[in-house]
Amino acid sequence: MTDHNDSDPPRSRIHEILLLPPLPAIAGRLLALVGDDDCDIDELAELIEQDPGLTARIIGIANSAYFARRTEICSVHDAIVRVLGLNLVRGIAIGIALSKPLDTAACPDFQLDRFWYRAMQTAALARLLAPLVKLPEHDRSCLFLCGLLHNLGQLVLVHAFPDRMSQVFRAWAEHPETGLLALESRHLALTEIEAGTVIAQRWQLPVPVAEVIEFRHDPWRAGAAAPLVQMVTHCAHFAAALYDDPQALRTPIGAAGMALAGTDEVRVERIFQQVRAQDEQMRALALTLANTH
Repeated sequence: MTDHNDSDPPRSRIHEILLLPPLPAIAGRLLALVGDDDCDIDELAELIEQDPGLTARIIGIANSAYFARRTEICSVHDAIVRVLGLNLVRGIAIGIALSKPLDTAACPDFQLDRFWYRAMQTAALARLLAPLVKLPEHDRSCLFLCGLLHNLGQLVLVHAFPDRMSQVFRAWAEHPETGLLALESRHLALTEIEAGTVIAQRWQLPVPVAEVIEFRHDPWRAGAAAPLVQMVTHCAHFAAALYDDPQALRTPIGAAGMALAGTDEVRVERIFQQVRAQDEQMRALALTLANTH
């Protein structure tokens, strides 16, 4: 996919995104399992093992420092049963499969480990908070996936417009107060929110995931999905703060919106402390994902 000049109109850039590869076949089958309550471990392991690259990454994650295993994991089945669990493997596998066709190598200023850290940390925090949140069951079951894919649009832009996105990241490093979305608009006439919304529709991602992608910067426009969007956005903000400062303080619980309103502050704080304590291991996990992309 070729990069574009600043003179390209936004419509042609959206058209370029629509020319992205179709949803990978294995990702489509994994997404079908998201809503399948009868999905069993053997079925999921067999599906993942049809893709050697995906198999290697799942086993690598299970053996990573984040999970601190004493005995080595050698199969997807063991990764599910002994370390990760069915839902976590399902979510990670979908995230990896969706990102697979998006090549970021041509954008040297893109920090893929930073992307994966924020994606995985957001997903991990959302999953830990899931038992406490006031959300419909389907939304709660999608929290990990929502956190993992909340910024999928950034991968899309890096893949589609690597040169322009390198300019964006350099400008952002020099003037962070400008804001990444504003710089994307300036250099591409397109933002990661718009790109993510387009690809979510094209790939027919689960509705809760699509809503988080589209509205995470203005959750008040999300209607009935606002509590879910606010919740994931809150987790994403904390993950971003942690990447810059492992001792970052969380914002007041009220910032998480209605999903966590009235929740026991002590229980919530314990979860945030747990995530903070695992920062070093999460960085190692993010590097594992980045280095095997």
